[in-house]
Amino acid sequence: MRRIYFDNGATSYPKAPGVSEAVSRFLDEECVNVNRTYGRSGRKEEESLFSIREKTADVFCAGGRIPVFSSGLTESMNTIIAGFLTDRDHVITTAFEHNAVLRSLSLHRIPFTLLPDDGRGNTLFDSFHSLVQNNTRALIINAASNVSGITADLEKAAECASAHGLALIVDSAQASPFCRIGFNSLGISALAFSAHKGFMGPEGLGGMILSDDLAARLTPLIAGGTGSISDSLDMPSFLPDKFEAGTLNAPALCGFEAALDYFAANRDSLSSRLSDVKISLYEKLRSINGISVAGDFVPEHHTALFSIITENMDPAQVCWALNERRGIETRVGLHCAPLAHKALGTYPQGTVRISASPFTSDEEIEILASTLDEVINE
Repeated sequence: MRRIYFDNGATSYPKAPGVSEAVSRFLDEECVNVNRTYGRSGRKEEESLFSIREKTADVFCAGGRIPVFSSGLTESMNTIIAGFLTDRDHVITTAFEHNAVLRSLSLHRIPFTLLPDDGRGNTLFDSFHSLVQNNTRALIINAASNVSGITADLEKAAECASAHGLALIVDSAQASPFCRIGFNSLGISALAFSAHKGFMGPEGLGGMILSDDLAARLTPLIAGGTGSISDSLDMPSFLPDKFEAGTLNAPALCGFEAALDYFAANRDSLSSRLSDVKISLYEKLRSINGISVAGDFVPEHHTALFSIITENMDPAQVCWALNERRGIETRVGLHCAPLAHKALGTYPQGTVRISASPFTSDEEIEILASTLDEVINE
């Protein structure tokens, strides 16, 4: 049976052209441990890694910053939260955060207050100033919800954080790279990113970009070899070594560079195609009797990700039937964001999440819509 993929919110498929070839080429021809292997190959990979950092910073308008790489956004967000905050601090955040944030705050017993929302997936900032306490140190915000697909008002978030001297910490997993985020212009303190979702790069790779102030204050989550300052038992104080203990995932980094290059060369056409896919997918879903789409839809403030609610079927049954009948792959459940579902009124049953990419075809959208209609209304 043909595979029809609508789970790009979990990981992208297919990957950007050139990604798999770049990973294979590194393993077959260029394999070194960066900052360790001495020789022509080692120097070449060090230069390549420098280039990858520059390209990553460019995507987030973070010129002059040094991106730090990790196993993924979850590790990066845990590094930021555990290294900056304590149980004596207070955080303001939203109901639309992923468990990469919520569980990290819970694990370290860091008190937090949720901003109000309108029940339609939009965070309300009107009461922000009244929520700030003497020990409030940060505003943590998800740039795009992985449940509703609605993007956050980062300009408003930056304005609120700046007014009280708070660190602005952004989860960009679902937003990047198609939602433009100005790290420097917004005064973001920390931004965590993932390589394998919107970037269409390999899994097992992500990272973070830090302001100078936060980078100096942040305590590393893990310690180990960096290939630098090896005579000291302390982690280096400079970036990126301070937060890159151990061996980097060099094969994934090579694949990520291929994805970055592909995006940079095709940004306009990819963005235009994704916009068309997003609107077409929403219109098809909205036209099906017996389902509704969770949250508001304003095209310029939405990703190509939607959660659907069914009136007469369990979401898990719908998900199973789509795959059994036509090989359609989606995701069902709470999507590691329980508070988002409570805010949207879809807790505890969850939703069927449908997420597209620029490579999603019109035919695939038609097959999804017709199969959904059959499953729900037969």
